[in-house]
Amino acid sequence: MRPNRNYSIYHILLIAIQALLPSVVGAQHITFETEGEYRSLGVYDTWEQSPFRTGLLDGSKYVALSENPDAGVSEITGLASNPSATVLAVQRSRYGSNTFGARIDLNEPLHLGTSKKYVHVLVNKPVGEGAAVMLIGLGKRHEWEGQRPETEQFWVDAAMAALGEWNDLVFPITTNEAVDIHSFVVVPDLASPHLRTTDFIAYIDEIEVNDNPKPRFQLVNYPINFDINQTPTRTDRALTKLTFTSTGESSRNVTVPTTTVYTNLTESATVNAKAGGSITVKMTYMGAWMSGYVYVDWNNDGQFTPVIENSKPTADSELVSYTFLDGYNSKGSSQSNGNSVVNGVITCPAFTVPADIQPGIYRMRLKVDWNSDDAGGNSETNNLITANGGAVVDVLLNVHEEEVRITANQLNGDVLRTDGLALSDAPIPFGKSFKIKMAPAPDFTYTGIVLTHGYNLDGPEYVRDNRQFRTVTVPVESFDASTDEYTIPASYIDGEVRIEGLFTPDGEGMGIGGDDVLFDKTILGVYSIDGKRLPKVPGRGLYILRTSQTNARTSDVRKALSNGR
Repeated sequence: MRPNRNYSIYHILLIAIQALLPSVVGAQHITFETEGEYRSLGVYDTWEQSPFRTGLLDGSKYVALSENPDAGVSEITGLASNPSATVLAVQRSRYGSNTFGARIDLNEPLHLGTSKKYVHVLVNKPVGEGAAVMLIGLGKRHEWEGQRPETEQFWVDAAMAALGEWNDLVFPITTNEAVDIHSFVVVPDLASPHLRTTDFIAYIDEIEVNDNPKPRFQLVNYPINFDINQTPTRTDRALTKLTFTSTGESSRNVTVPTTTVYTNLTESATVNAKAGGSITVKMTYMGAWMSGYVYVDWNNDGQFTPVIENSKPTADSELVSYTFLDGYNSKGSSQSNGNSVVNGVITCPAFTVPADIQPGIYRMRLKVDWNSDDAGGNSETNNLITANGGAVVDVLLNVHEEEVRITANQLNGDVLRTDGLALSDAPIPFGKSFKIKMAPAPDFTYTGIVLTHGYNLDGPEYVRDNRQFRTVTVPVESFDASTDEYTIPASYIDGEVRIEGLFTPDGEGMGIGGDDVLFDKTILGVYSIDGKRLPKVPGRGLYILRTSQTNARTSDVRKALSNGR
């Protein structure tokens, strides 16, 4: 077995992958550096008989601002995962329930609407305290005067990637359109406290709401041995194209930019294959005396682990194909030299997708290099990949079945097959377009659908930086008005498919005049214009604007409302 040089301690480091993104309108960015960023601090427990709710214990003694316990700069990266001077400390009390946590009351209520948002929270917990963390939202529906602002509106948990250091936990949240969030509760320990004999301190910092599901920083997945922005040092050598041929699939060509040595194409390039099938990779390469290497992260651990025995990859090796390594290719055939470029193409030996692999998304890495099994690139001083004209490219591999499951979930109507049967009655072919039909309930119409497709639809959108699914909104204009049908593109049928039908009252038979404009608040997300509340249709989530009284054209009013005026 060859030693795995790819994952030395020098690769296990934290980096910032993006600057903080702009928050949604009305969202506070809480750094705990100044008191004016929040209204108050305290504790909260969902257990009604908790001593922190009955008054037996003073919660103010269990939460306080504190010096950052880990603001140091990494000797390896030169970066600090959290450089803040001040953070929030919470004592996880053994007398509270498993949903006891720090409560942060917001300066202004946070209105998120119905679209999914992401709350980012930096959390640092001691080694040995590995239970998941939960975010609870306290708030109220703004039209329900009697509802208390401490009403629990959502509960979302997230796992800690590492203990004893800062983690950027991402909590996907959705609320009812009418809900305002007044407080966040960060629960540091979801484990049962029954056997706990001591308390511990957890630290919280940098709470931000945005539209990005990716952590702001994280442990490095799929490391490379050079700067991610490294530009080529040679003009006579370049990887320009990848060609993938999989059993039973159409050939896939992927153009490779030549501006950097490493290229991440995981958001735009996915290769389809079936378990037990074979894959052949060809690399179009300008130059000579280089070899090709293919890796797949079969266990989704964020690493490519090569295991070579008897001059061939073993069954569990994640270096799955190569044209030259110490005198052999991945089939175990002797090679006279490593000049694998033939007529401008490096053809890697075909490899087989494990027959027992689960359907899903896997990271695939393609590398042009010289005699190196290191997925991060040759790091030998006399043959660095940054100097030898090599390149590293990452794409996604979709291991799929012949058929996929399709379901629908909605109120006030149905999304059906064109024959009128339920979508869930039978699976549908992978990678083939599929037609659906909208069937609104009486007195309702439809405004479109929200379609989610991929894998693990109830889990995180990204696992090890690999996107698991996508969500798209298909407006009513995309439907055939005469048949109420829509053809889902083949590219969306790439895994499990889940559809949410968007149905709304059609306004007919409700006593609305011909000059009135009917607006659905749940669609537009507003219910007033120029600060004046619109009259509401009794018993409906609808509002009416009397255009005859305002001299406003329907198009003007709708535009104003959609802009949030």
